[in-house]
Amino acid sequence: MKKAKASEIQNRFSNEDWVVHYDFFNGMDFNSIGIAKSFDKKLIQIDGKTQSSYSSLYKISNVIWLIPQMDYVLLNSPSDRLKFLDRIVSLFEENYTCCYMKHRKAKRERSKLLRENTLDENWLSSLENIMAVNAVSILRMRSSVLKILQDTIDNHSSELFPKASLKFSSQLTLNDTAEYFQNRLKENREKDSLTGRVTFGVHNDNFRVFCQKRNVPINLCSTGEQKLLLLSIILSSVKARCIHYNKAPLLLLDDIMSHLDKHYRKALIEEVLGIQCQTWITDVNQDNFNSYLDSFKFFELLSK
Repeated sequence: MKKAKASEIQNRFSNEDWVVHYDFFNGMDFNSIGIAKSFDKKLIQIDGKTQSSYSSLYKISNVIWLIPQMDYVLLNSPSDRLKFLDRIVSLFEENYTCCYMKHRKAKRERSKLLRENTLDENWLSSLENIMAVNAVSILRMRSSVLKILQDTIDNHSSELFPKASLKFSSQLTLNDTAEYFQNRLKENREKDSLTGRVTFGVHNDNFRVFCQKRNVPINLCSTGEQKLLLLSIILSSVKARCIHYNKAPLLLLDDIMSHLDKHYRKALIEEVLGIQCQTWITDVNQDNFNSYLDSFKFFELLSK
């Protein structure tokens, strides 16, 4: 969602530049945040200082969301599943996004050098060092957060939703050092040049989800069960952060009620109210909330 271009956010009836400003309180500190469009680019300011990317916002705020486009994220390619995991990890580790971006940038630059047959030893070694140092941190943080999340699912998640078993495998081990990984990258230069991709690394990590009760992979579950497992993981991620960090992220659930029957709609609302995090739920039918009119603040959007 944060990857939307300035042109995609633009009012389609106007080409004028725009700015949005708000004060944000994360439970500890207030920050003044401004997001603007200028010359078809998004500009971000925090407390009056221009930021180079959205990653600075992760240090002061955390948001997790479930939107209709994500319905099949756990059934898609390994890279899509890994991106989903990375978003969860970033809720718990404020340096994760920075490590991830550094690793990805160095990986792309190394691949470009190999593709163009620019075999500059110093340049390649420097990029491989950046990849290795950050890859070790990425693996450590992924493994740590998965352990926390699985513990929360097993011991603290609602019994009203199906529980997930989270499986994870990597070409690296937690005992591997950055030096070891860097040596592997150097050894694989010719192979990577021929294949056009980096054949060894944390970008090849495999994240899979199983239904805990029946011990079957999510792709063999019913459509309804698949969506409930995804929702359960999102809710458990929020709860895990509350338990282990004593701070809740912002939760956005877009058009979630249309996927649930009456039983699960009630279970979801009770779970959200129990977690006590700021939650935004979009829906076209306010009747779904009739029993909870005092628990939510309602905003109605009208089309002209």
